[in-house]
Amino acid sequence: MSKPVVLVTETLAGKATAYLREHADVIEATPETVAEKIALADGLVVRTYTRVTAELLDRAERLRVVGRAGVALENIDVPACRARGVEVVHAPEANTLAVVDYTTRMMIEMNRRFWPLAGYVAPEEFHAIRKQTFGRFLADLTLGIIGLGRIGSRVGRIAHAMGMKVLGNDILPPEKLAVDYPVEWVSKDELYAQSDIITIHVPLTNETTKFINAAALGKCKDGVQFINAARGPCVDYDALGRALRSGKVAAAVVDCHDPEPMPEEYPLFGLENVILTPHVAACVPKAKENMSMVVTDVIAVLEGCTPQFPAQEGSY
Repeated sequence: MSKPVVLVTETLAGKATAYLREHADVIEATPETVAEKIALADGLVVRTYTRVTAELLDRAERLRVVGRAGVALENIDVPACRARGVEVVHAPEANTLAVVDYTTRMMIEMNRRFWPLAGYVAPEEFHAIRKQTFGRFLADLTLGIIGLGRIGSRVGRIAHAMGMKVLGNDILPPEKLAVDYPVEWVSKDELYAQSDIITIHVPLTNETTKFINAAALGKCKDGVQFINAARGPCVDYDALGRALRSGKVAAAVVDCHDPEPMPEEYPLFGLENVILTPHVAACVPKAKENMSMVVTDVIAVLEGCTPQFPAQEGSY
């Protein structure tokens, strides 16, 4: 009995590649050349930059499953897949802890401001520096979290343990969320007005596209800090750049951008009160391995079994 054919368009971790080669005949392409080989594929494994569109699916006569080695599904037209009988699977729990670590670290980074001192200090400057003060306690601050799912709920738990007040906003009612610590559930406008730090952990949908915009930022407390390790297009970066320059937003951390890679005229370049990272919050070896193991669900579908993590309504 011949093995199914699985097309891979972006790099997977070694363990996942070995598993896939054991169970399937693997062919490779790039996001730019996927259309040339899709007709050969029973399964397709992608990461971030391969777009699975209705037009691509029209070429995929054999395709039975698309696996996204990651969490987000905005690069996959899930309804178009389902309309053609193509299952979509992903790895929704794979990078949770990595992004939680990143978000927590960046809250501390913005408020303790040790990094200018992380190097050589001349002996004559040592005691003078120790007489200065730097930053502020997180325990004195209010954290607003928009999106209390797998990541946001864990960020909130850490913030509560550190003595922060936690405000929450989510499209789901509180009883459907895994939150077992004190959270004050508020509207977005209330969250904007009361939070010292705002962090977003939402999927990209029509409702969340550019929902952090000039109007939203105008409702925020003066001097608010902002973190986006969710989805780039959730934020209007022209508006955020203006708010950072005016001081309305005192500091920001941005890991997810729009577009990627960022052009030279990107409105956040050149600002001293912003930390930019190139979409690396989830780039921990274990998280990447976990994301790549979506291949087990791809093979499960191809073998007629039920996948563990099919795409759910609301996750795309």
